[in-house]
Amino acid sequence: MPSDVIVREYRPMGVRLSVRSDAPEMVAAIEAGLARYPLMGVGGALSIEVVVHDDTVDDPGWPRVLPADGETELTVRIGSSTATLHYATATAHIDVAESLCAVPDALRLLAESVFTAASVRGGQLHAVHSALVVHERVGLVLRGPSGAGKSTLTYACLAAGMGVCSDDWIYANAQVPAGSFAGYPWRMLMTQDAAARFPELAATATVPHPAAEGRKVPVHPPVAQQLVTATAAAVVLLDPSPTLSLSAVDAHEAAERFWAPALPTERQHLSHAWVAQLLDRPTYVLQRGTEPMAAVQLLAGLAI
Repeated sequence: MPSDVIVREYRPMGVRLSVRSDAPEMVAAIEAGLARYPLMGVGGALSIEVVVHDDTVDDPGWPRVLPADGETELTVRIGSSTATLHYATATAHIDVAESLCAVPDALRLLAESVFTAASVRGGQLHAVHSALVVHERVGLVLRGPSGAGKSTLTYACLAAGMGVCSDDWIYANAQVPAGSFAGYPWRMLMTQDAAARFPELAATATVPHPAAEGRKVPVHPPVAQQLVTATAAAVVLLDPSPTLSLSAVDAHEAAERFWAPALPTERQHLSHAWVAQLLDRPTYVLQRGTEPMAAVQLLAGLAI
């Protein structure tokens, strides 16, 4: 084995993750994210091999990301860099251009994409496109359609002193009852329009991002407000109505509102029984109104 190859073993959420990398930058990217997850009883294993190649004219290529998910493998391309996950063997090969090694966000995306896809396809992990905040030890899942203000509301909760587990995706052990989640509390990425509602973010430099707008505003929650895991005590379904209100809903409406904005991967891998179990707790519809901090006050009332 060449002396510059780095070999590491991790247990994010309980998954046995083996990494063999020519790039120390990829190891650093994994240790900045995936490796920080505690044991959660999630099973399965994944082996990742990382090699570095010389740049081509297409590199580094970030933030343009081209994923292709098929029956047998997932491929994610950034310039000439390619991550290929083989589902049957739970092995991934990441061939990364030298210049992309200088882009930690891109390296994290490649590693986290194959990790999540392997665990979700293997039936070990549920990935839910929702935020999760915690007030007075009460966890609130925030879910809604695009434009309903999920990121805006999550940041407003952070600004009000709440803990943040995630502003975008939350992850659950698929083999245990719904309710306990891991998130990504170390950084939030807001659209420029959402960030513009908060004067304290005006001077924050944007970073390249694969989303349609191409750039987002990074927010790093204070360490004391970062919650890697949290338990959902209630589910709040967001409605973009400009009239502020919060009301309880029955199981039928809750299920309709949960599934309406579901992404293809959620429709494919989340069972209706598991979602019904998640919604078998106090569930509300929050019409967001026009003032995020006023909406936060209503959410805080749920923790009383």
